[in-house]
Amino acid sequence: MLQDIETPIERLVTVLERDPSMVLRILRLVNSSFFGLKNRVSSLRHAITLLGYGTVQSAVVTISVIDALTLKNAFKGFDITTFWSHAIGVAVMCRHLADRTRLALAEEAFTAGLVHDIGKVVLINSFPDRFSAILERIQTDRITFFAAEQALDSWPHTRIGSHLAKRWMLPEMLEKSIQGHHHAVHRADTPPVAGLVRVADILVNLMEGRVGYQLDTDTLPPAIKAPMVALLKDSAAWFPALRSEIDHATQFFKQG
Repeated sequence: MLQDIETPIERLVTVLERDPSMVLRILRLVNSSFFGLKNRVSSLRHAITLLGYGTVQSAVVTISVIDALTLKNAFKGFDITTFWSHAIGVAVMCRHLADRTRLALAEEAFTAGLVHDIGKVVLINSFPDRFSAILERIQTDRITFFAAEQALDSWPHTRIGSHLAKRWMLPEMLEKSIQGHHHAVHRADTPPVAGLVRVADILVNLMEGRVGYQLDTDTLPPAIKAPMVALLKDSAAWFPALRSEIDHATQFFKQG
């Protein structure tokens, strides 16, 4: 419904109000520094009118995905809070890159960044031995998660995540972005937002001090290379403020 701008707002409000917990969390979310609004939003209808369907969709997907993807058991070497903090960081970074380059809709980019690694949660819940082997390989070889999957000839989290997105009937753009965000060479039908997620993921991993990550602009998809190179050259002008925005956003979610 939120993807269709012709959906009457009264119908949206009626559906969302069936879940009072969702309404409260949406209002708390939109009133936080996460969205940076100057005026307080006091009703769901006001939130939808003020923010638009795209932003409300981001809020709904954010809340729903985090609720749905929880760990069945504690797993040594993996912290779910850190995982979601990274996802939020990539989402905010991706939204900023989309907004500055105009390569994708900002809110679509945000959602794509948020869900890019959901396959990892499925992997840890359903195949813990394989996940443990991947973590071990990361530590031994000091490589990225995706590189460790390739080294172990493991079904990658990108494929698992895209399959889950398809089962959840998420937009095709998200399904393809999840599947393609680690590939240097993209298929013709891969949306530009997948490349933005890839750049955002690398930048946030570098910001977090993780090993094995580097951004080689020569490997970027042709559709996004030129605008991304120009934007990255000017990063000193926008990165400090964006990093502060990411810190505020992740802190909000750590508070529950």
